[in-house]
Amino acid sequence: MFFGGLPPGFEDAFGGGMPGGGRGPRKQVDTTKLYDVLGVEKNASSDQIKKAYRKLAVKNHPDKGGDVEAFKEIQKAFDILGDDAKRERYDQGGEEAVDGGGGGGMDPFAEMMGRGRGRAGASRAKKGENMVHPLKVTLDQIMKGSSRTLRLTRKVIDKQKGVEQCSSCGGRGAKIQTIRMGPMIQQVQKTCDACGGQGMMYRQEKRQETLEVHIPKGAPDGHKVHFSEKADEIPDGEAGDVVFVLQEQPHPEFKRKGDDLFIEREISLSEALCGFAMDLTTLDGRKLLIKTEPGEVIKPVAYDPLGEAPESATWSVFENSDCPSLENAAVAETEDLAVCKKAVSKGQLKGKGIGCFVCRNGKTVFKQCTTEQAMEAKAPSSGATLYVLQDPEATKDTRMMMAVKGEGLPRLKAPFESGNLFIKFTIEFPTSISVADLPALKKLLGPPKIVAKSKEGDDEVEVVNLTSMDPVASFKEYQPAEEEHEDEGGGGGGGQRVQCAQQ
Repeated sequence: MFFGGLPPGFEDAFGGGMPGGGRGPRKQVDTTKLYDVLGVEKNASSDQIKKAYRKLAVKNHPDKGGDVEAFKEIQKAFDILGDDAKRERYDQGGEEAVDGGGGGGMDPFAEMMGRGRGRAGASRAKKGENMVHPLKVTLDQIMKGSSRTLRLTRKVIDKQKGVEQCSSCGGRGAKIQTIRMGPMIQQVQKTCDACGGQGMMYRQEKRQETLEVHIPKGAPDGHKVHFSEKADEIPDGEAGDVVFVLQEQPHPEFKRKGDDLFIEREISLSEALCGFAMDLTTLDGRKLLIKTEPGEVIKPVAYDPLGEAPESATWSVFENSDCPSLENAAVAETEDLAVCKKAVSKGQLKGKGIGCFVCRNGKTVFKQCTTEQAMEAKAPSSGATLYVLQDPEATKDTRMMMAVKGEGLPRLKAPFESGNLFIKFTIEFPTSISVADLPALKKLLGPPKIVAKSKEGDDEVEVVNLTSMDPVASFKEYQPAEEEHEDEGGGGGGGQRVQCAQQ
């Protein structure tokens, strides 16, 4: 049989003497086009074809701005050249031999077993399982960035032995076993014991790999470091990846939230009022001398920055109130607070400048305004409930903490920028103050906030003093009154009362 045209002299013998002019010379077929699409030679190995396909697929993928038609051609080329049987037919008869089956076609049994490499299945190379390993890291390593040299053992295919089709099952991975049961014959499909159902025979050997794991500056907890195709090799596809998952370990002094760092320090009331200077060694070993500004007062902060995040929006409630002078922006046929608040914070009214809403008679009216405008327009209105969005800037002062700007962790995607270092101060108050110093201290600290209107010696005024007590110990002294048990007659009456309540 001849492919790619007839030898000289055969054209006349088979062409001119046939009725209707004969079939003429055989059409020349192209057996190099798909190799050109992948940019490889016709004698390229399977590994070279796979590498060329992966490189072109990444470069020309439509999700990354590649041409759709070009990507389809690349997929088609690998679909044929990546399959040994199809490649052989293509080398003999071009694409027509593959599309038409070339007298061969897919093995129906292999297709039933899910191992047929059709066009859809070959569009993506098979990949082995990833090997995932946790890797403990410290805040010091995250601050400075570091590298770890790690060794792991993987299974690789013995290249000298190679990969062969299983002779026992013919590469199908399963056998058909015939069982005779009297006059009946039953065929049972059974996994091939020789190859374990893989359809191929190969030998694996263990190999040690040394990997240099780079921990980037500012890496978050759970950050993944990938090493492509460094897991166990598989005979019919790519090896999986080795993935290291960073596990941030607690630090005895520094706490982390995002790119910011937090530490706690205890100072005296004198230091809080008069200022101080303190030493601090950073996570990357630098020495800092932290000072307060002259005349600056350190105030206690109740806000916990490491606690649970506060609600995204806070609403102030005013019963029997409305904002009639403000124009309506939207109306909802509900008074469900959860629905109304969600509509403003996450729903269709998000970003519309809604500053308040009013609920009345099963309806809710939303108004565009600022917090100040809502409070100025607030007026009495019987039966209405006004909800005013609290300005987050108004509560900012309660969250303010002392911090050293730029002394937090480096930012992962911008390592030359850093978060901030916050210091939470606990102020130690003196146990007592000399009575002689009180006048001067009062003069220095300013007038009191609380001024009593009652005076000692006034009628119906009792003078009491504060004392330090433990609320836990106080609660333990609490003894709830025991329930009184009624007699049988009373019990009957109790049962009657329950019955009446149920009626």
